[in-house]
Amino acid sequence: MDIFLKYQEEIKEDTKIDQLNILEKQLMLPAIKHKWVARLIEQKRNKAILEKKRKDIKEEVLEKLMKDGVPSGIPKASLNSKVESSEAIKKIDDEIDQVDLTIDYLEKVEKIMSSITYDIGNATKIMVLETT
Repeated sequence: MDIFLKYQEEIKEDTKIDQLNILEKQLMLPAIKHKWVARLIEQKRNKAILEKKRKDIKEEVLEKLMKDGVPSGIPKASLNSKVESSEAIKKIDDEIDQVDLTIDYLEKVEKIMSSITYDIGNATKIMVLETT
């Protein structure tokens, strides 16, 4: 399952509040917030790993081109362009793009989790007003 879809289902479940589960959600909120912050940091770490891997791949491709005998008159920009258009670099760039999208999503989830405290507080006040 795509990680985005998995996260989307989990956030839907974590933010589902009704009269029966409001106390449980309120008590679980710190743990739920921690879960989402931890996932955000995990994705940021994944991005750093992928960026290092990209750098290593770029060096490997450049080294391979040098071994294959690059003519001395080729400008560095042309050589760099050839390296950037390699399949390995394109693939890792796609992975980095996916992680970037996941990071953006998780940053928004973190904002939602920060504001849910007020939503629970407001819902609790409404429930108290209805019972008095």
